[in-house]
Amino acid sequence: IIMAPSIANLIVISLTVFQGLTHHIDAKQQHLCADKSGIFLGLAIDENSYKSILGSELVEDTSEHEHGHNHTGWGGHNHTGGGTHNHTHGNHTFARSGPPQQWVLTDKGSTGPKNSYGGRYLQVLPDIGRTYPSGHGKHLKSVNDLEGESPYLSFRLRVEKGGEGWHTLFARWTGGDDFGGGDSFYVVMKQKGNIIPGQRTVKPSVVPIDSGIITFAGCCYNELTHACPCHHFKPDENTCPDRDFLPVERAVRYDKQCVVGEGMMDIVKAPQWYLFSGQEDATAMDFEEEPWDTTCEANGSNTADSGHDFPSWNLEKGDYELRVYAREDGTAFDGIYIAGPDGVAPGITHTYNTGDSTLCPRSSMGVFKTIGIFVLVGVGLVGLVAFLTITDQGQEVTHQGRLIINRVFHSNSAQDSIRHYEQMEQLDVNYLPQAS
Repeated sequence: IIMAPSIANLIVISLTVFQGLTHHIDAKQQHLCADKSGIFLGLAIDENSYKSILGSELVEDTSEHEHGHNHTGWGGHNHTGGGTHNHTHGNHTFARSGPPQQWVLTDKGSTGPKNSYGGRYLQVLPDIGRTYPSGHGKHLKSVNDLEGESPYLSFRLRVEKGGEGWHTLFARWTGGDDFGGGDSFYVVMKQKGNIIPGQRTVKPSVVPIDSGIITFAGCCYNELTHACPCHHFKPDENTCPDRDFLPVERAVRYDKQCVVGEGMMDIVKAPQWYLFSGQEDATAMDFEEEPWDTTCEANGSNTADSGHDFPSWNLEKGDYELRVYAREDGTAFDGIYIAGPDGVAPGITHTYNTGDSTLCPRSSMGVFKTIGIFVLVGVGLVGLVAFLTITDQGQEVTHQGRLIINRVFHSNSAQDSIRHYEQMEQLDVNYLPQAS
């Protein structure tokens, strides 16, 4: 027997569904708008100010790791997480693999990064010693090398009328371990999937270590910062122990680039990305050590950024997306601060709390439209129940529906009975005494 739900029960169900849907809307990522001071602020503790996009799984065959820490492709120690552990020193061949990584909202612990706003921060996890783009010592040549591979944070910006002009990014971040790894990322500005180039700038000229234009003896790997500065002559043992020195024939395997020096610079006409890599204290793990960092390298890909550039974009009225791509796992991130054309740099003594992200106000028309849809659906459901239970026509429809269902049910039951009878009859035939 089919029982029609009561109007009261239907109203309760409608309200429950409405509450669930509105909660989903509240949790959805929102655009960031400039505040009255021309500042866009997106904090890790405000989960509706950004979206975390999963990276790809690491599937790698055996690789030869020559020396040092594997964070930058020089081999060596791999701090671990997510079910993998690798440790090498010197020549060693082993397989490396790992699950997809993601910027994960993490609670402050007794160890690890400290002084985050609200006691929470984003970190690239699991921390297994992975770098992006994948490949030992591989240099980034195009943002396409990161697409679909590197996990990233997506901040959606809305530049409104009157706010057009140059916008400069300040990032609040720190290293994610105490031996200099997990401290680099890239930032890219996009609009409708297309890269918005940054401001024309310059960066130090570099050449491959084996270019022949300038003669180098090799580079000296620093196990704390993971940098490997080039040397024209092999340093003495006190300056660079033999175990840390990579001659040219080994360094070239990792696509090592050396700064030309002598003030030589390259013009970067339209930066596609900016590299943040390395802080003054590589082991600090403290967001207050450099509260808001804006020094980076345009189209950078070396172990440490040059610090010569500032991430700036000339933005017109419209919607944009700022992406923060991981370069090393373990990197910790606390938020973004973007100063518009009339904005000022962040103060080092000012602190922020949950809810301080500059979310765009929701359109009243959009809210009313959403509420209106739910109201119409609810009224329609209530009206349908009223029609089926109160009016003569509705009761007739309900009655006919029950008859149809009952007829189908009884038809199926009758067919089952016939089949059962036929089976029994066949049994009788099979077991009748056979005539002699």
